[in-house]
Amino acid sequence: MLNINGFGKMGKPAPTLNGKLTGQKEKPARDEKKEKNTDKAEFSSFGQSVRSEAVKNEMRVGKTSAKTSQLSETAQNYLEKLKKKYGNMDFIIADYSTDEEADRLLSKGKGEYNVLITPDLLEKMAADESVAAEYEARLEESVENIKAVEEGLGDDADMIDKIGITIDSEGNVSLRAKLLEGMLTKDGSNTVKASTVEDMLAQLKEAREANAEKLEEIRAKRAEEAEAEAEKALIGTDDADKEIKDLNNEQQTFAAQIRAEHNEDRRSELELMLNQLDGELSQNDNAGYRNGHPHHFSAKV
Repeated sequence: MLNINGFGKMGKPAPTLNGKLTGQKEKPARDEKKEKNTDKAEFSSFGQSVRSEAVKNEMRVGKTSAKTSQLSETAQNYLEKLKKKYGNMDFIIADYSTDEEADRLLSKGKGEYNVLITPDLLEKMAADESVAAEYEARLEESVENIKAVEEGLGDDADMIDKIGITIDSEGNVSLRAKLLEGMLTKDGSNTVKASTVEDMLAQLKEAREANAEKLEEIRAKRAEEAEAEAEKALIGTDDADKEIKDLNNEQQTFAAQIRAEHNEDRRSELELMLNQLDGELSQNDNAGYRNGHPHHFSAKV
């Protein structure tokens, strides 16, 4: 019998079994569907959780925030203004939770002074001119403090590899001096951290005494390298002088050949070669020739 919407041919109810239409496939309950998809849902949730945790970790060590992609447009514009205003500073924008993380982030800086600021504080500075003025003044004060530290160390200032400034989310400003490779403080760190000039100087002088032998080794190695570079430069100078001398000798030889040559065609050929040589020598006097042959000379010289 034809079954249309649960009714027979004449509109009579179609045969049923236990309240269900015969010949009709039973649909799975919605709860059962959910049960079957539980594993997939749990896996998706787990994946999202792992990704979220990874992002948090990246933010925590500065990998993501250091790119400033998480900053507001206002903060990014303000950061550009800071870079223009303080051309000798390299600003690193990143979250950090330990001194080790701060030291690692600062070590990547390439400015005369490297400055590590947390994204939260930079946002506050960008949003409030009074906050910006306060911390810019503290930045400038920190630079003066660094100069005072270097002056206080005198010749021993060469024990510092890099020096920078950190400003955390609470607004605490610190100076950080990274020592030369192989030099350590009494607590085993390669970096000295302080908030005042006096404290920084005291710690650095203590580190200088503890690493006196190592510092002398480093200085001796630097002196050897500088001497080797000077020798290379001297050799380059000698080579250039020799080439100029050879050109002069060649010129004199051509002139003598021309004077002794009676064949007009050969004489014209030699005169042409001599004119070309004269032109080369006029362009390449001692100073000019060296400028034209930079591969002979050390950049330091």
